[in-house]
Amino acid sequence: MGSNCLISCRECFYMREFRIGIGMLYSPEALKDLDSKYALLPDLIKSEETLAHIRELLEEKNADIADGYGHRIYRCPNCGEFQENFYLRLDYDGGSYEVPYNCPECGAPLELVDLNTGGSGWGEVEPLDIKKYPCPQCGKHGLQYSEGGILWD
Repeated sequence: MGSNCLISCRECFYMREFRIGIGMLYSPEALKDLDSKYALLPDLIKSEETLAHIRELLEEKNADIADGYGHRIYRCPNCGEFQENFYLRLDYDGGSYEVPYNCPECGAPLELVDLNTGGSGWGEVEPLDIKKYPCPQCGKHGLQYSEGGILWD
């Protein structure tokens, strides 16, 4: 089950809520289905070019979906904004492919925020060193992370 989390700043009014993790329908088999009316990936990854590349890797290279896929938090190294996107890595003979995302604000390539999946229960996540990032709104180092307590599927 997925959960929601909140990144906010103690120094200003910056606040962003994110869904992270996966729902029960997000099996690797379901993600590989790109053609049925129940296909998940076209709703999760909006780029037609990226979806075509995923299809090519699945069909021509027999790529496997690596563990760790799901809704994750990304950050723009240019403007500092945080975004939620669907993380997906495909492994195949000779390499791997991670779905790339660009910042909708400035167009720079987004970087995945490292998440620690440790905690008191399965599925709990906590960003490592969230305080190392400056707030995208005020530029100060007052960011904090909290789980919102809402589970989703």
